[in-house]
Amino acid sequence: MSTEEITIPTARGTELRGFLDRPAGTPLAYAVFAHCFTCSAKSPAASRVSRALTDEGFAVLRFDFAGLGGSEGDFAESTFSSDRADLLEVIAWLGAHHAAPRLLIGHSLGGAAVLSVAAEVEGLDAVATIAAPFDPGHVTGLFASEIETIRQEGSAEVMIGGRPVVIGEALVDDICGVEQTRRIEALRTPLLILHSPTDEIVDVHNAQAIYRTAHQPKSFIALDGADHLLTGPGQGTYTAGVIAAWAARYIDAPGDAEAPHADLPPGRVRVNPDGRTDFGTVLATASHTWLADEPRSVEGGHDAGPNPFDLLLAALGACTSMTMGMYARRKGYELGDTRTDLTFRQVKRDGDLVTRIERSIVFDAELSTDQRRALLRIADRCPVHRALEGRFEISTAEA
Repeated sequence: MSTEEITIPTARGTELRGFLDRPAGTPLAYAVFAHCFTCSAKSPAASRVSRALTDEGFAVLRFDFAGLGGSEGDFAESTFSSDRADLLEVIAWLGAHHAAPRLLIGHSLGGAAVLSVAAEVEGLDAVATIAAPFDPGHVTGLFASEIETIRQEGSAEVMIGGRPVVIGEALVDDICGVEQTRRIEALRTPLLILHSPTDEIVDVHNAQAIYRTAHQPKSFIALDGADHLLTGPGQGTYTAGVIAAWAARYIDAPGDAEAPHADLPPGRVRVNPDGRTDFGTVLATASHTWLADEPRSVEGGHDAGPNPFDLLLAALGACTSMTMGMYARRKGYELGDTRTDLTFRQVKRDGDLVTRIERSIVFDAELSTDQRRALLRIADRCPVHRALEGRFEISTAEA
């Protein structure tokens, strides 16, 4: 497996830190893991379950909620609603950059968050919760003695899990007003509930309440002997194995599922705003989805993807690289560490606006002078280059 540290921009202008654990080869499916209250993506449950799931073929994105771990933001200003928003941002990012998650997993309060958003996630095949409370307000029991102080002072420092955490009044007000029953009732995705009968932090009656409220298909697995944080030997691996075996019933292998935009014919690109930021835009073909955005230097930009001119350069660069590669294979060349850099600028010339793209090709040191000259000539013949230098006609009409 491999682990990639990533940053995910949010509509609030902050960034969340995450870790994408991937198996060797093509993933069976992508999953998102939401950690417990005041924990992080590096907590034992998050890291052990995620990494064990990669052994089963899943790619898992675990992330830090705002103000925790390496994510930006002030935890004292966090609420359950803001955690929901973070989770939806992460799900959208994963869908735009890799593939939409087919499986959501949540631990403790992260499980409550997963249950609260699952009905809104398109393409979801399965949901699993670990030691999740039925009512998110259950978490206030961890600092019940400080509730009055939080009400009077606006916030208070409390000890949770052996470390001090500042809890704000906004969290108390928000988490106690969550209509979780309605959200669980709205879920029509297969649900797996995992809970230890001896959990002393969130007792097993919460699992029973979730099970009673949820629709079929639903399953319950008792994590006999496990503690709330799954810190015991083998507990994370066992939990991940159960989730993987159960989820496999509902998740098809790669290639069995319909393409994400099967209604789009080859050669057509669909573009629409992502609805979360000023410039964020979703681009889609029949088999791929990605994001475009403006950089943060542009007011309203969140740098969630390349800007439109970067995409233009990327199209020419990709075509250049592919064309040189095809020529090199035919001639028996080894391109090695050959790369193409492109820049874009617009200048006034004789009163006209001229667009100038400068393409610089850095060849591998092993390529001879004659080979380099041949590759430079073939680069100018790539289809996108020829199209850009040809005559363009762009028509716009209502569909």
